[in-house]
Amino acid sequence: MTRIMTITSGVPGAGKTQLAINIALELVRRGRQVGVFYARESASPVEKLLKVQQPVNMLRRADDPRERGLLRSGYQGIDIVSCGTPLREWPTVQADQRALCIQEMEVKDGYDDFLIDTSGMDARTLLACCRASGVVVLVVTPEPQSHAEAFALIRVLQLNGFAGLFRLIVNKVSHLVDAEEIHEEFFRQVNTHLGLNVPLLGVLLQDEALLRAQRVRQAFTSIFPESNAASGIIGVVEALDELPRQLSNAPRSLSALWHTLIDVIQLPVTLSGEALLHDQLETTPCPEPLPEEPLAEQDSETGLLQFQGNLDSLCTLRDSLQGNFQVLLEDVNTFVETTELDSRVLQGNGGKPLQREQMINLVSRLLKMIDAACPLQSFRFQVTDTVVNHPDKSWLQPGRYLKYGFHMMRSELPDTAHILLLNVPAITMTAANEGGTMYELINAAGHCCLNIISDPQEGVRMQLWLSNETQQLVQSLPERRIPAG
Repeated sequence: MTRIMTITSGVPGAGKTQLAINIALELVRRGRQVGVFYARESASPVEKLLKVQQPVNMLRRADDPRERGLLRSGYQGIDIVSCGTPLREWPTVQADQRALCIQEMEVKDGYDDFLIDTSGMDARTLLACCRASGVVVLVVTPEPQSHAEAFALIRVLQLNGFAGLFRLIVNKVSHLVDAEEIHEEFFRQVNTHLGLNVPLLGVLLQDEALLRAQRVRQAFTSIFPESNAASGIIGVVEALDELPRQLSNAPRSLSALWHTLIDVIQLPVTLSGEALLHDQLETTPCPEPLPEEPLAEQDSETGLLQFQGNLDSLCTLRDSLQGNFQVLLEDVNTFVETTELDSRVLQGNGGKPLQREQMINLVSRLLKMIDAACPLQSFRFQVTDTVVNHPDKSWLQPGRYLKYGFHMMRSELPDTAHILLLNVPAITMTAANEGGTMYELINAAGHCCLNIISDPQEGVRMQLWLSNETQQLVQSLPERRIPAG
């Protein structure tokens, strides 16, 4: 069962994102599986505030619709997820695309806690997230406007049938006594005029440590654990632990949350004076697309392995790949071995697409070139069991594949890598998004494919599909969560 909480306020700049991240980190330190959802259209998305583990777009090829894709990154054990399709538009997009976003945001064993940061959301989406949550955490600051807007938000939620719990965090105060006075006055107003109780969840004092952490794009509870601000977060989480985890009116899983949001976001919103919020989206069904030839696609993926580090550290991974993972071990061995001659990659092809071992050797050579251009470059390495269905002559044949993914935040490949790739037989080079370059090498008959995307915004991604020789192993693996970080 997942406890779902929305962190919100009536004004921008109250500190919602910093609170969501640091509360999530403290929950992780207590052994929880935690996710944080944010709106990518926010003026200050998480990637600008923190040095997160490099975000990964869950796309297959460069021409996939990036603006619709799911983005997942990690930071010290928490999952940070967002979707390129704003929640506001979910009721109007194609059902299959919406289902894909929901499926990819699900965690097999479920999150223990899932926090929604409403920064940057429009009014309807913000209200829908609150109405779909079991706990709404209101963040107020000493500014009077902050108190008035928080009161108005509670009033609108009350008018629209919210039956969950309200809690208050007072942020950015100089002294504890100031926070107590703010809460007492706010509690009195809400209780007198709305008949509700809003207990104090915690207080965060102004702290130089928070500003210093922001300058280096780190969470203040991680690099200044003894600070007053960090103590405030500990107090907030201890108060959260006293709340009931099971609320009868709230979704109990992530999948239930998304479906509830889709329903709630389309409902009329009643304002004070029986007025309605007049910003309803057009819900005219999209016309059915014309029938097209089926394209190759990945129907499902099962995570087998994740790694974050540099090429030198990847060598240590081999020690853990034993027994039934022998196929993965052999491939990883090749990735980290030194390829002495470029001719080894191209030898004996006669202009034909590379075979399995040659593609692995090519990736190995490219990793060495990138490492030479930028020593100790950290990258993300993932292995997934991938199912491809629907035949497409221009891509892989249907079947199960091991997909090896390397993602590094270099703006482009080094020149030596470009020269090598231009000499690979049967490779295609096309322009990718925003001035990037994509190389693709497909050997459909040999059940292997190499895709290399150089993107100024998202870095260099290498994805290698190889026919899966571990199918019996994958099918026998117990289901288990694989955190994004």
